[in-house]
Amino acid sequence: MRNHQKRQLAQVAAAVVGVDAGKFHHALVVRPRGGADSKPLQCPTTRPGFEHGIAFIREQVGPAAGEVVAGIELAGMYGFTFAHFLRAADERFRIVSILPAHTKRWKEVTHRQPLKTDAKDAVGITDLTAQGHFVVFPFLSPAYAELRYLLSARERLSTLRRGAITRLHTALDVVFPEFPALFASPVKKTARALLREFPGPEALRRAPKRAVLAVLRRESRHHLKLEAYERLIEAATHSVALPSAQGAMKDEIPLLIARLDLYEQQMHTLERAMRERLAGLPAARALLTIPNVAPVSAAVFLGSIGDPKAYDSSRQILALAGLTLVERSSGIVKGEKRISKRGRPVLRKHAHMFAVRSVHKDGIFRRQYEALLARNGRRPFAALTAIARKGLKLFYAVARTERPWTPDLPGHRGTGETGERV
Repeated sequence: MRNHQKRQLAQVAAAVVGVDAGKFHHALVVRPRGGADSKPLQCPTTRPGFEHGIAFIREQVGPAAGEVVAGIELAGMYGFTFAHFLRAADERFRIVSILPAHTKRWKEVTHRQPLKTDAKDAVGITDLTAQGHFVVFPFLSPAYAELRYLLSARERLSTLRRGAITRLHTALDVVFPEFPALFASPVKKTARALLREFPGPEALRRAPKRAVLAVLRRESRHHLKLEAYERLIEAATHSVALPSAQGAMKDEIPLLIARLDLYEQQMHTLERAMRERLAGLPAARALLTIPNVAPVSAAVFLGSIGDPKAYDSSRQILALAGLTLVERSSGIVKGEKRISKRGRPVLRKHAHMFAVRSVHKDGIFRRQYEALLARNGRRPFAALTAIARKGLKLFYAVARTERPWTPDLPGHRGTGETGERV
C-alpha cells in the first residue's frame, strides 16, 4: 500500500483506534471520524478483556458506516493475539502496525519530553494511524507464518552459537594460546574433538600417545597423523598458558563444546523443518532454481516478507530489508547515498551473503560486479551492496511469478543476463 492510499484509508474510516500493546494490559484510544478522542481504556490480555475492548470500540464508533482502522504498536510478540482477535471478531476492523521508533519520536514532538505512560502512547499511536504513518499488519498464511517462526528460532540459536564460539576463543587465549594456530578454526571437527577429550596443554601432555593419535586419525579421516601429534605436543610442552587457568576455566572448554554441539543439532533440526515447509510453496521451488540459493536463503526471504504477491513492487522489498538508498543533504551540502538500514537485519544479511556467492567466478552477477568496480573506483563493499539490491529484486521477481529462474531475459535468448524481471 502506497503512502497516499494509507492516508486516504485513515481519512475515510469510521474511526481510528490506537493500541499500545503490553504483556498484561493493552491501552487503547478511539477517535471517531469528526469526533473527540475517547478516554484511554486499559483492557487485560485475556478473552474477557479483549471482548470488553471490542465492545468499547463499537460503543465509541456508534452506527457510523465504514472500516475501523486499528493501529497497534507491536512490542515483541505483545499485541499479536489482540490483532488476530480483532480481525476474527469483526470484518470492519482493518489492522495496521505502528513502528515503535515512530511512536518514540512523535511522543517527544507532542509532549516535549521523553517520559511516557501507556495512555500517552495510545494517543500518539492514534495520531500516527490517523495520518497514515503505518505499515500493513503481517497477517500470514500458516505456511509463511511457520517459516517466519522457524527463521526467528534459527537466528536466536545462531546468536547463541556465535556467543559460545567467542567464549571458547576467550578461554583458549589463557588456557592454551598456541592451539588456534595449529588448526584453521578451533570449532572445526578435529579441533573440537581434541578440545573435548584433552582441554588444555597439561591434559595433552599427560594423555597416552595412542589416544591422541586415535582422535586425530578418526576425526580427520587419516589426514592428520604423527606429524600433527608432534606439533601438538611441542606446543603443549612450551605453552605460555596461565597456570591458574588450568582449573575451572579449562574445565569450561568441554562444556562450551557440548553447548556448540547442541546449538548446531537444533539448527539442523530447524533447517530440516524449513525444507519441509518450502516443499509445499511454489514460490520457494522457483527460488531454489536460482544458482547459489540454498533452502535457508529461500526460507529467510519468504519468512521475512510473507506472500510475495502481497507487495506492489520490489521497492517495498528493499525497504523491508533496509536496502533503500538515502542521503543527508541541506543547502549546498549534498551527502553521499547510503543504505537506510531501517528494516529486517536478517534479510539484509542474507542478501549480502547471496551477493558474495554470486560474484565469484561464473557467478550470475560476476559481470555486473566487475562493471560496478570499474565505475566506483574499486570499492568492493559498495559494489556488493548494489548486487545485494539486485539479488533481492531477482528473488522478488522469481517468487512473485513462481516461474523457474532462467539466465535469459524473456525474448532475448542467449544474452546471458540474470533473468531479473522487475
